[in-house]
Amino acid sequence: MGLIATVACSDSQVSLPPAVRAVVDVGGEPSLWRSLGDDPWDVFVCHVPVDTRSLVFAGLPLRTPLRPETLAALLDDRVGRYFDTLSHGAYRPRFAAGGEVAIAATDEPQACVDMALAATSGQAHGVIAIADAEHGDGQPGGFGNPGGACTAQPCLASTTRRSVYVGAADFGAQWGDQPPLDLVEHEIGHALGWPHSGYDASEREPNLSAIDLMSNSAAPRDVHPDRRDGPDTVAINRLAAGWLPASAVAVVPPSGATVELSPSSGTSGIRVAVVELDDHRFISVELLAADGFNDHLPASGIAVHLIEGDDATRTQTPLVGLPPFNDLLEPGETFTSNGWTVAVTAGWRATIQPVGDAPTVSD
Repeated sequence: MGLIATVACSDSQVSLPPAVRAVVDVGGEPSLWRSLGDDPWDVFVCHVPVDTRSLVFAGLPLRTPLRPETLAALLDDRVGRYFDTLSHGAYRPRFAAGGEVAIAATDEPQACVDMALAATSGQAHGVIAIADAEHGDGQPGGFGNPGGACTAQPCLASTTRRSVYVGAADFGAQWGDQPPLDLVEHEIGHALGWPHSGYDASEREPNLSAIDLMSNSAAPRDVHPDRRDGPDTVAINRLAAGWLPASAVAVVPPSGATVELSPSSGTSGIRVAVVELDDHRFISVELLAADGFNDHLPASGIAVHLIEGDDATRTQTPLVGLPPFNDLLEPGETFTSNGWTVAVTAGWRATIQPVGDAPTVSD
């Protein structure tokens, strides 16, 4: 059996594998300007004509009365608190009223974003356009764009074209003064540079995972109808955003190791173990605690993801179980994938070893 994995306390002493550095661009430009410190956003209402020809709106006639000032106050309070908690204070999105725009009958939703970017203030790092029309059944609820590289501060949206767009479904009268904001939080995740997780484009509802904001963001509401925020996010996103120090990562050597994991949403201890498969693929192993934004999970447990790609594009695939992937590894359980075995024992110790070297596990 491998030794308890030890990681130096100083990030400067931690050597992350090339595959991890390539995927998350740890500490690199241009990613961290998006995810650290204050992040000002301008909020726009986008008016969609009733005679729109866009299939996205499916001819639905309802138009929701929305005001940018009201939306900005709502997002500033609740989305701001969500990301403040998620990042442990490292990231602070701030929302201000940007104004109103109106698209033509021949326009698609991207025109809402383009007009908002043209009208944005000189301070915003991103724009969020919220349409007053709902999307048709089966249409995506929105989209987010991290924008281009920032070569000179300040990183203004008018230059980078960083943006978020959502339809009106989550802001209708049926929600009263407590609309769900998980979709907005999901799209801001894209604007931070995070990819989808547990995504299968061949499915009618392609976001299959309940264990990451960047998949089914409404998963907590499926369990607790009064929930309005999305779930937590996986450790690799925190690492890419600069919210998780390299000292919190256990790098498993080729011979394997035993790692005592702390919750990946916490502030101390080893919060993720990584196994490099090649220059563009690695496995992440983390403990998800069934509390906080993850209180919809049946129980705490260990999640395993396959991460592949580079700093421009990456995929994050949950490996344990079947959709919604919330049947996590418990003490006494063993899981094998991609030539490696993860065996869990009491105290959330994960023995991670090449196939053939894995020990027998008991509770």
